[in-house]
Amino acid sequence: MTTENELFDYSDRLKDSFNDEVSGAEISPEFARMHQELMWGRIWRSPALDDNLKVLAIISTQCVNGLDFGLQDHIRMGLSMGMSPRKIKGIFIQLLFYIGIPATVFGLLETQKVINDNEEWKKLDIHVEENWLNDLDEKLQEAQRTITKHWGPEANDEIENSLTQQMVPEAADIIDGYNFGEIWTHSDLEPKERMVCILASLVSRGHIDLFTKYTSYAVNMGFKSGEICEVVALAGWYRGWPFVEDALSATYEILSENCG
Repeated sequence: MTTENELFDYSDRLKDSFNDEVSGAEISPEFARMHQELMWGRIWRSPALDDNLKVLAIISTQCVNGLDFGLQDHIRMGLSMGMSPRKIKGIFIQLLFYIGIPATVFGLLETQKVINDNEEWKKLDIHVEENWLNDLDEKLQEAQRTITKHWGPEANDEIENSLTQQMVPEAADIIDGYNFGEIWTHSDLEPKERMVCILASLVSRGHIDLFTKYTSYAVNMGFKSGEICEVVALAGWYRGWPFVEDALSATYEILSENCG
């Protein structure tokens, strides 16, 4: 059993990145106390995901919320833990086709505000030129290779025969080509990091059908059920617990078959 003192000892290693002015203590000491114990003593002690992946999941969720409260704090935490500015920005670029352009721009702007407040982070904020493919056909070919590599040929068939491909094929080709043929091949995030961001964003938006598909893809990538469940739970702490109930209910069979 974790003692109260142990909870607060652990919190001291992580909470320095946060803005004490918005802790809520002056409004409701009871809330502030519960928030401290839940966030720093409980959420951050969960063992399934390492702290870097936790930060990625929470930043993705906070971006969906569309509130600078909490988002800047977790961006600051990620940078303090050694993530590069490029990696943080890569979260929102990865989520472009899942959360939309306005939310992506919001996340990038909030990231830049945090970076600009720290001279060391500003020095690390270096653009890396990626090798972009020349035309959409090349992107789509690369997308097929990427999907098959990470999720298997069945996933490729499923995406190629999706409802969007049937109803809006030109738009679907653009999204698939740029998402899987470009973004997924860039070096700012690892494949597992990308999937954590996507899963968290889908849960946070309540896109349960797509979340179910991506849960299967995550399992094909080697995710354990415990890791996926923790991403869902992290999203729930910041977005609301009903999202957790819906996501786990929809994916129960998939997760129960891949326990771990």
